[in-house]
Amino acid sequence: MATPKPAPFPAEDERLPLLIGFQRVAENTARQTRFIDHGRGIYVYDTDGREYIEATASFYVAALGYQNEELIDAIARQYRELPFFVSALNRTSRVSLELAEKLVALAPVKDAHILFGATGSEANDFLIKLLRFGAVARGEPARATIIGRHGSYHGGTLATASLTGGHHEEFGLPLAGFRHVAQPDYHGERRPGESGADYSARLAAELEALIAAEPPASIAAMFCEPISFSAGFKPPPAEYFPAITAVLDAHGIELVADEVITGCGRTGRWWGSETMALRPAHATMAKGVTSGYFPLSAIAIGADLYGALEAGSERFGTLAHAATYAAHPVGAAAALKTLEIIERDGLVEHAARLGERLGNGLRAFADHPLVGDVRALGLAASLDFLRRDGDDRPANDDADAVLERVYGALLERGVVGRPAGRSLVIAPPLIVQADEIDEICRRIGLALDDALAA
Repeated sequence: MATPKPAPFPAEDERLPLLIGFQRVAENTARQTRFIDHGRGIYVYDTDGREYIEATASFYVAALGYQNEELIDAIARQYRELPFFVSALNRTSRVSLELAEKLVALAPVKDAHILFGATGSEANDFLIKLLRFGAVARGEPARATIIGRHGSYHGGTLATASLTGGHHEEFGLPLAGFRHVAQPDYHGERRPGESGADYSARLAAELEALIAAEPPASIAAMFCEPISFSAGFKPPPAEYFPAITAVLDAHGIELVADEVITGCGRTGRWWGSETMALRPAHATMAKGVTSGYFPLSAIAIGADLYGALEAGSERFGTLAHAATYAAHPVGAAAALKTLEIIERDGLVEHAARLGERLGNGLRAFADHPLVGDVRALGLAASLDFLRRDGDDRPANDDADAVLERVYGALLERGVVGRPAGRSLVIAPPLIVQADEIDEICRRIGLALDDALAA
């Protein structure tokens, strides 16, 4: 007798067995959850057959969109050749070495060496661990403090959640050794009439004061996303990074670029560091490097830290670090093919061109009654719902509530955006076409009017 098939989803009044993040736990019900069944191109479809434009590439990951058959075939070939192997104890896979060589050639870090992980969280966490090892190897064990920025997101492990600039209280964080300075939010935090240069100088002075308050030679690095998507996609004033890096350089503190989101073409260049003219000591990357078809992340380790790792491993007899799924051969094959497609098809340049179209389309809503600011750079943009008055002062205190209304209205219009930092962020897959950009913008206009009417 055939075994009865279970119901595909629990009854609407039951909790799901799956815990879903970035929402209230009580919302883990079938009634309040959209179940995505399949995707193609920039579109995804739920189990009711409804179509959505995935206008954030599913948390900025699916650079090549859905159902890229060439990438799927490359993954299948690797599964048949070497489906799994741990890189450790003088053994690794050929394909993992090929990916490391490719990333060394592309990375925004000079003379880099590559360490792999499975997620962006792991990449940042592992780098924090390596920075501590390097400090011990150099005879500076106290140089362990890491600086992050309020509003930035760097991961979900204990260390990276401590580095992340928010949601600390509910988790009993941060751990010791993490400090935070302001996120560059020129639209929201500038003083009336304050120029970008003066605002940047003020944030640099804040960083200088934080460093002065810490024990001498105790800060190892500052982690920065070239542009923080989690803080609402707020590109800093042109003067910001020069002011910040001048302070870091004066104190011998390394700059780490978190390129987990901004890497692989998102900003119209290969790396956000290039877009923002940064020269980081180290960089982390993930998400777009495999287009999400396999979990893989990487750290580009600068030459000075690599030298300390080598010297320290001689002293201690080993570098006591490995991860079961790091340098996974299938993930390496996925990344190699993804990078090949991005290069071959000119998707970085395509992202820059289509990003201009996206920015122009959204700037048409700059005078909408709900919109306070429109920002765009590369293939990413945001609508900010904080408005400023004629005296250049914040004029409304309901920006977050407006954002939720617009986000919900847009979802009902069949477009997935990302609410973050009182802003609606849009960052579609790199393969998006001009007519699809126009359709995204058209539906955003409708959603703005829906939210205004509500």
